[in-house]
Order: sequence, then structure tokens, then C-alpha cells
Amino acid sequence: MLTVLYPWQTSLWQQLCQQLQTNRLPHALLVSGVKGLAKNSFAQHIVASVLCLNRCDDQSSCGHCHSCKLLNAGSHPDHIEIRPEEIGKQIKIDQIRNLRDKQQLTPSVSKWKTIIISPADNLNVSSSNSLLKLLEEPQHNTVLILITSRPQKLPITVKSRCQNYHLASPPSEQASDWLEKYAENKVDTETLAKLLQLAKGAPLAVVDMLNCNMAEQYLQVEEDFKSILQNSANPIALTATWLKYDLVMVLNQLQYMIRDHMIKSFENLPKIPAGQAKISLYWQISDCIVGVIKLVSSQTNINNTLLIEDFIVSVMRIVNSKTTN
Repeated sequence: MLTVLYPWQTSLWQQLCQQLQTNRLPHALLVSGVKGLAKNSFAQHIVASVLCLNRCDDQSSCGHCHSCKLLNAGSHPDHIEIRPEEIGKQIKIDQIRNLRDKQQLTPSVSKWKTIIISPADNLNVSSSNSLLKLLEEPQHNTVLILITSRPQKLPITVKSRCQNYHLASPPSEQASDWLEKYAENKVDTETLAKLLQLAKGAPLAVVDMLNCNMAEQYLQVEEDFKSILQNSANPIALTATWLKYDLVMVLNQLQYMIRDHMIKSFENLPKIPAGQAKISLYWQISDCIVGVIKLVSSQTNINNTLLIEDFIVSVMRIVNSKTTN
């Protein structure tokens, strides 16, 4: 389980090092941040350091002691990981109850015990309540790490008992430099910047996009949206194409694109008298996009085919009404 730190994790790691050196490590950490920042890898790095019997001067694990070898082999008796039994499913209360029983035991190899719960937002109400009891009565020399890309989904009572370690997306220049060095699939600078925007600045999310040919999809959606704004799109055919993609990703892309249109319109407003009408048009389209995102992201049973067809038709009507007025 040897892990490395990514450049965007360095400052947060330094904060933890100070806590380790002064013996002020919190009993519970909430590692949060958008998808694609290697939060799990960062948590594993913390675990390795905490459990190590012979830490290096920079507080990272030595990788050679008995504890490190057990951790790398995935058989460390003082480390527990709680994840959904199936991908996308909830973490059950029995898993947390079993965890509470095990935490009554003293460490057998290291001075500490460590726990990772990921993704923490997959805890249901019962398992969250059971975890809360553990947080309210923390065991001695135990570090509990919750990992989530959606901290807003966690109960306030749970979040308030954890120290928040928020992994921020790196500056665009740093992210681009890293991708230029390590991404196997390369794209031009402009497309890379667009993908980074769509990934909310997370470099590893862009790597996944590139591996799935998302660059081609991004350019295709760009062309599709242009045809909608030009009133030349076929809603039925276009919907069939978009349903092959991640709809939330497509809609987020449209949101960024319409925002760029608005920014350009504002910049050109003194030069173009009719610019105000265009801005009004883009605001209406933006409202449509936001409404569809909410419906697609909701837990309700939505017919995506009808939803997207209606969205495309609605946008084309808005465009048509503005051009004919």
C-alpha cells in the first residue's frame, strides 16, 4: 500500500505533519474534495504514517518496518476499512457496529489504530447514528478518516466532530503541467483547459476523461450545442446521442459554455447595442440547464429521453422567439 503524495496534496500533508510532531492528531478527520484529487490515496498516506514504527524525518512512513510491511500486504491488524459491500450501495449499520466492537481492542502492532470509511456519504441514517456514538466517545490512540466528495450529504452532527481536511483543486497551471507530464493520452492546450474546467480542476478526473475519449465527446457536444443555438438541431437524434453519455457531465458542459457566451456578451456590450438581448437569451437558457440538472440529479424516476428532448425543444423555442422579436 505504498502511496505517493500528489503536488496538490503537499500543503495539507504539511499541516498533518505538524500535528503528528506535536502529538495533536485529531481522533477524526474528514477528507473532502471533488472527485479526481486522490483523496483515498491521501488517506492511505496518512494511515501509513500513523501506523509506522519508524517514521522518516518528513513524517512519512519508512516502508520497511514490521507495521509497514503488514499494511502493504493488506493484513495490518490495527487498520480497518469500511466501504459499501457493493459499488453504489449504502454502508450498513452492521458494518459500523462491527467496527465499534473491534475498536474496543488495544493495538497489537502499532501504537495507533486507524479506520477509513469511504465514501462516507454512503452511510445511511442508521449507520450514521451508530458512527456518531463512536465519534462522541473516541477510543484512545485511534484515528478515524472519513472520505467524501459530497460533504453536504453528511449529517452536521458527524461533520462537527471531525477536523475538515479539504483537498482543493490545484491552480490550472499546476494541473496542466502535471497532466502534460503524466497523462498518457495527450490533447491540445485549449481542449485540456476545457476538460479541466469540466472536471472542476481535478487532474485525475481529466486522466479518466482522456482514457474514455472524453475529449472527442466534449468537442461533439460543443458542435451539438451550436446547432441548438442556430435552431438547426434534430431534438430526437440529438437526444439519442446524448443519452449515450453521462448526462450530468453533458449538462455541466452546457452550463460552462453558456456562461462563456454571457461573459463574451458582457465584454462586447459597449460595442454591440443588441448585446443586452443576447445576455437575456443566455440567462433564460442557463435557467433551463439548471432546471434539467436538478431533475437528472434527483432521486425521482425521470424519463431522461423525454426530459432531454423537451429541453432541446425549449431552448430552440427561446432562441426562435428572440430572433423573431
